[in-house]
Amino acid sequence: MKKRIFSLLFAVSVAVFAGCAPIPTTPSSSSSIGIGIGSPSADSVLSAEREAYLASVSYRRFVLTGESEPHYIGRWFEKEIGGAPHRVTLTDGAYLCFLIEGASYFDVNFTVITTGEEPYFAYSVDGEAPVRRRITDGRVELPDTGRHTVRIIADGMTEGEGKWKQEKGFALRSVTPSAGGAVFGIRPTEKTVFFYGDSITEGIRALNMSASSKGNSATNSYAWQCAEALGVTPYLIGYGATGILSQGSFHTMRNAIDYLSEGRPADGTVIPDIIVVNHGTNDGNYDAETFRKALAETLAHLRKKYPEAPIVYLIPFCGAHADTIASVVEGMENAFTVRTDGWDIPCTDSLHPNAAGAKKAGGLLADALRERFGDDYFRNTD
Repeated sequence: MKKRIFSLLFAVSVAVFAGCAPIPTTPSSSSSIGIGIGSPSADSVLSAEREAYLASVSYRRFVLTGESEPHYIGRWFEKEIGGAPHRVTLTDGAYLCFLIEGASYFDVNFTVITTGEEPYFAYSVDGEAPVRRRITDGRVELPDTGRHTVRIIADGMTEGEGKWKQEKGFALRSVTPSAGGAVFGIRPTEKTVFFYGDSITEGIRALNMSASSKGNSATNSYAWQCAEALGVTPYLIGYGATGILSQGSFHTMRNAIDYLSEGRPADGTVIPDIIVVNHGTNDGNYDAETFRKALAETLAHLRKKYPEAPIVYLIPFCGAHADTIASVVEGMENAFTVRTDGWDIPCTDSLHPNAAGAKKAGGLLADALRERFGDDYFRNTD
């Protein structure tokens, strides 16, 4: 009964979803969008018009979810904060998509739950380059009141936030269109690629030397840039200072596979088409045999959880444990490595790619994946 009451309260105030689980958006009158909104025939016509509009979108392939709320992608979960229902993610790079019409702007309403620098989100309207904002600056102006596709990304939080035990991250309360506007969930139909990794996958220090939210940006990570180059749906699972054995700002990769935080299991409903792993950089203090054993066990667990997905191991840019990784991966079926020797990635420090370096690394990884799977593989949708 408690869960049902929570769901009903949440439906009144929030407009997001996790994976395929929708959560209603804050409603706004949609009377300006067309005549006869209440009649089934008018609804059918408008739905067909929206589908036709989405079919004309060139930067991504979307379909309507059938829900009047955004569609969320990534590691999100429900949590009550300050007496109000929220969707929370502890993972930079989690995002949501929606179609908006009849609105001059919309508000993205976050609640600050972090202890470090205030996090940044990023928004992209109609496929334009993401624009970063502090989460307390959530009003986004639209170019006109026509139809627009929108992506909202949890772009950057401070690396050392207490994610595993304290669940510090992004807490989204609602998405609210301006008066007369309406939001509709849209789902990307491209391949889904999981990216397991550490601070480099997360986008730490992509913008400057700070490991705070000011310097961290998931949309400027190699993982996001690779997904953009391929036209696939990215599912980032990167946490700073973590590894196969190193727990860092979250926990080991094995625990990242199974959990959203301590004691909160990942539901596993989203099945990846490809899995990319980039770990080992933070495991330099472990000898080769200790690392080899832990790596083999972790990848065996990953294979058991996702038996059909090919595993692509991106060798750490610094070359850490490169030979050990190669020997373990080459002994597996449907798995291969991507060597990064000679990539010459520009960094903000000696380790973390800057925005240009992330774009270069993402492009090189995309080239390797196209060579392996073929261009047609990434053109096919569900």
